Amino acid sequence: MLDLEVVPERSLGNEQWELVLGMPISQAIAIMRQQCRTIKDIHLCYCDYDPLAMDIIMNLTEDGIRLVFDPLSQRLKIIEVYNMEKSKTKSTAASTLTPPPPRLLTTRLK
Repeated sequence: MLDLEVVPERSLGNEQWELVLGMPISQAIAIMRQQCRTIKDIHLCYCDYDPLAMDIIMNLTEDGIRLVFDPLSQRLKIIEVYNMEKSKTKSTAASTLTPPPPRLLTTRLK
């Protein structure tokens, strides 16, 4: 079970690594390779006949986390913790405004 810190509208991570909205997919893959002992069973989904038509999804099935990358820029646009029982999360407020629930972090890239 991963022990993670959620920063609403910004990132998900711990002391060793951090997934930040807007980061390139190559950087996320490098993190997954470095953390292969703690992060297991990663599924990468993309449209093989038209790779620029649909989002690239990195699903960390054992940890209940889904990362969605824009197909054109290949930058992280959504961090979703879809199974709260598989990861231990704590939330850190990014600002004084009321943050969204820690289950879904989104941003739009232009």
